[in-house]
Amino acid sequence: MTLLGEFSLWLALLLSAWATVLGFSGRWQGRPDLTASVRGAVYATFGALAVATLALWKGLASHDFNIEYVAAYTSRNLPDGYIISALWAGQKGSLLFWAVVLALFGALAQVLTPRRYSALMPYVGAVTSVVIGFFVCTMLFASNPFERLPFTPADGRGLNPQLQNPGMMIHPPMLYLGYISITIPFAFAIAALLSR
Repeated sequence: MTLLGEFSLWLALLLSAWATVLGFSGRWQGRPDLTASVRGAVYATFGALAVATLALWKGLASHDFNIEYVAAYTSRNLPDGYIISALWAGQKGSLLFWAVVLALFGALAQVLTPRRYSALMPYVGAVTSVVIGFFVCTMLFASNPFERLPFTPADGRGLNPQLQNPGMMIHPPMLYLGYISITIPFAFAIAALLSR
């Protein structure tokens, strides 16, 4: 699963770079095929990050303690609810969660925005892709959630006892949803400025 997760992160980086360059270049103006390419790259970025997230969740659920993140935040006796919430228990998993939710919001913005604002959408895709690209670069070069250990421990360290609280399953995702959602109005504001 780590190879799939790593590959998905690299693919998400390339797709977000493509959407960023094409969206900000303005070459899509008058070219519906390039406009569709930006939109497609935004959708594909979400797909790649969703695969990476599922790969990490699979590692957490199957107790693949060779993955450093899994060994650091889960153990064999950890209840299932806390195994799910272990995704956002540490920095590496939180970055992945943040990136996939932002990619989802970016894709939803492309789908749900009325057609009268279609001239803004490549810029919106470019702005959201820049932010997603930042998080993916951080994961790939500084805080990789799929980093492997040189050995496989028999059990993991488990979740910090202070985080073993039902609120841990609800509070961080809700907090992140609020923070992440601010990127979408910001993207529309930048798009409006660039399209003048």
